[in-house]
Amino acid sequence: MSKRKPLDKAEARERRNRMLESAAAANLSLTEGVREMRAIAGMTQEEFARHRGVSARVIKAIELGQANPTVATMNRIGQFFGLEVAFVPIRRAARDADLERTLTDDRTTQTGAIDVAEGLRVLVETRKELAAQMRELNEMVHDLGAQLGAFSGQHNAAEGVAGPSILPSKVQHRVRKAAATRKADTDLKKKSRPA
Repeated sequence: MSKRKPLDKAEARERRNRMLESAAAANLSLTEGVREMRAIAGMTQEEFARHRGVSARVIKAIELGQANPTVATMNRIGQFFGLEVAFVPIRRAARDADLERTLTDDRTTQTGAIDVAEGLRVLVETRKELAAQMRELNEMVHDLGAQLGAFSGQHNAAEGVAGPSILPSKVQHRVRKAAATRKADTDLKKKSRPA
């Protein structure tokens, strides 16, 4: 792979400052950080890995978001830019607010298209309604099963039959078909045995 075109000093300084600001605000992921460090250095993955004393495979995996590097490896990579691995506060509320603001501001330009945030709100409301309807359906099925069991018990008692409850016709058909298949298999085995 050929060497990347180096950035001029002013652009490199500006990108480095933006990266450091992102890191200070706890908004810099490992993947983005390593990619940006390498871009500022103007190196290929192999050159950057050699420069930082790690394997090229580690750099590639980090940039793809598939690595689980050690703290020592990350410190070795970040040291050149004055960075080290540390705990940072989780800012979920701020990130969620930023995401919601982005979704609200990101209106589609197609005619008749709906706002993304409105679409998400409708989706959440629909999901809540469906969950409530599923609860009602489950209660109805439970009640129906209890009523069917009571009816079946009364019906069987009236006819003097002891045994299972009344089955729907499709289930009865499947049970008869399975029994017939088993009987046919048994008969076939009996015929194929040597006498």
